[in-house]
Amino acid sequence: MTLTTILALIGGIVIILGAAARIPNATAELIRACIPVINAFHELRAALKRTTPRARQMEPEEQSDPAELTSGGGQADNDQQRNRSKFGEIGQDR
Repeated sequence: MTLTTILALIGGIVIILGAAARIPNATAELIRACIPVINAFHELRAALKRTTPRARQMEPEEQSDPAELTSGGGQADNDQQRNRSKFGEIGQDR
């Protein structure tokens, strides 16, 4: 081994050890930087659960309005009755 090779080897070891010493601090800093992102995802998921109703989670009596059940058809029937009173029955001779 020549003197140049030995000096290069020592210099390489110093650089590698210096970089290796920084790894734990860099890893800890990376994890600390990810914590707010993870918290934001948790808050987003909680907000979506609060504002997004799902049909399978609703009770059967909550799925339909009781007023619609008693009137026999709801808004669509009301619209049809209003149109009939204005324009008469379709196909009806005048």
